[in-house]
Order: sequence, then C-alpha cells, then structure tokens
Amino acid sequence: MEQLIDPYPPDELSARHYTAWQLIKSYWQSQFRFPAYLFFGIVVIMTVSLVGLEVALNYWYNYFYNALQEYDKHGVIRLLVVFFGIATIYIIIGVYRFYISQLFSLRWRKWLTECFVSKWLKNHSYYLIEQFDQQTDNPDQRIQEDIGALVNSSLDLSLGLITAITTFLAFIYILWQLSGDMTISLGALGTWHLHGYLVWVGICYALIGTIITIKLGRPLIPLNFEQQRREASFRFAAVDLRTHAEHVALYKAERSEQGVLSRLFGRVLDNWYLIILRQKLLLWFTLGYNQASVLLPLLVVLPQYFDKVFLLGGLVQSLKAFTSVQDSLSFLVNSYTRIAEWKAVTNRLTTFVNHMEDATSLAKKENRLMITPSNESSILINRVSVYTPQKVCLLENINESFHQGERYLLEGASGIGKSTLIRTIAGIWPYANGEIVMPKQLKMMYLPQRPYMPIGSLLEAVYFPNEQLIMSDSAIVAILRDCRLEKLTDRLHEVAAWSAQLSPGEQQRITLARILLEKPDWIFLDESTSQLDIENEDYFYRLLQERLPQLSFISVGHRPSLKQYHNHIVDMKKYVPAQETSLYY
Repeated sequence: MEQLIDPYPPDELSARHYTAWQLIKSYWQSQFRFPAYLFFGIVVIMTVSLVGLEVALNYWYNYFYNALQEYDKHGVIRLLVVFFGIATIYIIIGVYRFYISQLFSLRWRKWLTECFVSKWLKNHSYYLIEQFDQQTDNPDQRIQEDIGALVNSSLDLSLGLITAITTFLAFIYILWQLSGDMTISLGALGTWHLHGYLVWVGICYALIGTIITIKLGRPLIPLNFEQQRREASFRFAAVDLRTHAEHVALYKAERSEQGVLSRLFGRVLDNWYLIILRQKLLLWFTLGYNQASVLLPLLVVLPQYFDKVFLLGGLVQSLKAFTSVQDSLSFLVNSYTRIAEWKAVTNRLTTFVNHMEDATSLAKKENRLMITPSNESSILINRVSVYTPQKVCLLENINESFHQGERYLLEGASGIGKSTLIRTIAGIWPYANGEIVMPKQLKMMYLPQRPYMPIGSLLEAVYFPNEQLIMSDSAIVAILRDCRLEKLTDRLHEVAAWSAQLSPGEQQRITLARILLEKPDWIFLDESTSQLDIENEDYFYRLLQERLPQLSFISVGHRPSLKQYHNHIVDMKKYVPAQETSLYY
C-alpha cells in the first residue's frame, strides 16, 4: 500500500473557518474527487440493487404464502428455488458493497488525515496550539480517532439515508396498491373514503416518532462532545504517567498519581452517567415505538384480510411492505444516537481545524518581528523586544551583533527570557518586534535542553531531523564512540522509545552526535549540557571546537564553568525593562 502520511501533501484545507459540511465536502472537491465519486456511485448502485432485491422478496412472500394456502406443493418448491437465487445475489452484492465502501472510507480517511497532519505541522501550528491555545485538547486523539469516526459515521449515515429514501420510494407504490380504501363514518357529514390508508398511517406514525426523538435526543450532542474530551484527558494522563514513570517512582508519588487518574476517570464516569440517563430515556421511547410498529400494521391490515380483499400472501406482503416503509420513515428515530455521536465528532474536528487557523492568524497578527536574510555571516539583532502572550515585556530594545567564528554565552537570572530570545531568533516565538538579520547561506541548529528522540531506530534518532543524510554504519559507530556512547553502538537498528530508554545525559550526547553529523555553521545551545557532569560538559565543548573549528555558537546556561568555552559574555539583565510594560513598540 502507498505511504499513508505524506509530510507535505497538497494543502486542501484552506485558510478559513470550517463548518461540518465544509469539512466533509472538502474531500469531494479535492484532486481525488473523481475516484471518490466513482467509488461512492458504485456503492449507491449496489445499495439500490439491494433494495430492488428486497422488493422482489416482498412479491415472493405474496406468491409463496398464497401457494402454501392453496397447498401447491410444486409451486412452493419452485418458489424456494427462486428464493435461494435471490438470496445468493443479495449476499454477493451485500459483501462487495461492504468491501468497496470500506475501501472508499480508507481512502477518504487517508486523505483527510494527511490534510490535518499537514495543517498541524505547517506554520508551527502544533507548537502554537500547544503553547498558546487553551481550548484545543489532545490534538493527537482528534487526528487519530475522530477522523476515522467522522469518515465511518458519515459514510454509514449517508448510505443509511439513501437506503431509507430508496426503500420508501420502492415500497410506497406497493403499499398504496395493497391498501385499498378505508371508509370512515363522519356521522351527519357522511363518509370519508381514504385511499392508501396504510401509507398515511405509516407517515403520521413516523412523523410523530421523529419529532419526539429529536426532542428527547438533542442533549446527546453536547454530552457526547464532552465525553470525548474527558476520555481524551484521562488517556493523556495515563500516557503521561507512563512517560514519566521513573520520576513518579523516585518521588514515590503513586498515591498522588492515583488521585489524579481517579479524579479524571471520575469526570469520565459522571458525564457517561448523564449519557446513560439520556439514552435510557430515548430507549424507552424507541423500543416502545418499534414494538408498536410491529402491531400497528397488523391492526390496520387485518380488516382487509377478514373482508377477503386479499389472501394470506397479500396479508404477509402488506405487512412486509408496511414494515419497510415504516423503517425507512423511521431512519431518524433509529439513527439519532449515531447522529448525535457524529455531530460531536464533527464539532471536535471543526473546532480543532478552526483553532489552528486562529492560532496561526493570531501569531501573524502579534508578530511584528522582521527576520531579514543576508549574505553576511553575522547575526544582527536590532531594537528587538520580546513579550509574553499576555503582552508583558520580558526583554526590551535588544541590540547585539553575533559574528561568525565567535562563541557567545547569554547570562542572566532564570526566567528573564534568555530561552525565549533563542525561540525568537529561531522564528517560532510570535510575541516580538524589531529586526533580526540572519545569514541566509549558513546552516543553523537549535538545541533545546531536552532533546527530542523520535520513536524508531537509534539510527533514525541520531539522524534526526535530517533523514536524507546517509552514512555508513561504521561512520555512525565512530561518531557515537567520539560522543562517549560506546554501549549503544550495537543497537543502531533497534526500534524503541529512546526518550524512555536513554538517560537525560545520553540524550544530550545524542545531540552532540547530531552536530558532528550535520556540521552546522551556527548552533544555539539552550542549556544543552545541563544533564552532563562537568567532565563530560568540558568534553562536549572541546570536541566541538576540535572537530568544527569554524563553528559559531550561542549558549544559554547558568554554570560558571561555561564561561571558559566562550569568548563573549552577554549579560541579558541590561535588557530587562525597568518596569513591566504591556505595550508594543
């Protein structure tokens, strides 16, 4: 099968706010719309064919029971052979309709997932959502679970609606013909001859049931939305516990974590109980409605049978036709719970995609920083001010020049904004103004305090983020030995969650290996040696200077030992505003 996730497929989710309908129809307007219409058209034809076979079976019941009533043995045998033929065709079409519809849903989910992942990754939306948006919870769950639920529910409900409409149109004529006339006495006003009375009884009954179902089931939509949110929060807490298992064990914080999980699961159960109560109320009605719909056609058809308007076969055919029409008209009644779940899923996905758009739009609006590419090799910071999301100034009017070949250490108290300045230079912090001149032809690397270890082989973790870099295993082994990671050299192709397998110090030494592989011109070290002891930190910096003598780096750290590896010290305290300000320049 072709690769599921293309890092940058055509961006079909445009920069706008989506409704549920716009989100669904985006696939039908994409570059894959022609195969989509073909697949869906085939499924619709099969669905109509199945309804046609139901009509044939409806007539078969008439002939079969009439043959039974007349004790026509040969006729019964012939009709049984006909039944097996119809049933065989029905089974074949039913199986292939399922297969093609599932194949279609697979393609639809693939496309929509690619679009969501692409939009999530582009323009740092994943970072902006995580850092600055308080409304979007668990985007991973929305992509992994909600998209699949949206596609499957949309397809199932659409086919169910098409089946209901086709069934109604196919059986309404049969039921109309079988109904005959009903004479209703109006006393002094005479009599009223109602033709096709079975049709009118079914329509009125279904209309009343639909209205009551909507009224009873409406609260299920917000309840299902809230349930998905609470389930996702509980699942995230469990994953977070697994991720930080060592920390919890060292703190002996099992009771505390149990309290957190119990509280979150309690919220899941509370909302779930509300859903159960509402579904119970809805079930009281729907079960009663469906049971009454079994007796209702019998009550209205029996007078015609006893008046000998038709034989036993006509009675059975009338009951089957009435049931088919009734079921088609009761589509909303029987599907309302599924519709409520579908609506909750679409709400979660539309709010997610719209919040991504809001986050990127807000970042563009708030960001008044100009990053200017230059043919020079120096980094120039001109009148740059950095703010918090609440627009409180962290660093004010920064003017610094960082020259190629030099090494700089940013000093200052914890929390004044040194790391935020690095994020600003990297172009991912949107709350800043001023100008930064960056050398466009030089390679940059930004190394946070906690390195990212992608799930995969150790080799992939070392190559990250440059997957196109190809070297022999022996060359990688030599670099790992240079970084004092000898014990990992025989695990290059082992697949694991390396963030859990490696110690923080080993992870920081993996970043050293990445630097030696990439050979950048500039690196930004945001406390990137904080998990190393003094000896390994000294080895880290000296190895960089030995292997990459032209490398320039800007470090953030608090250890006094760092000063010896830098020939320029920048005291960031001088850029802290005298008093807090919330105004942009």
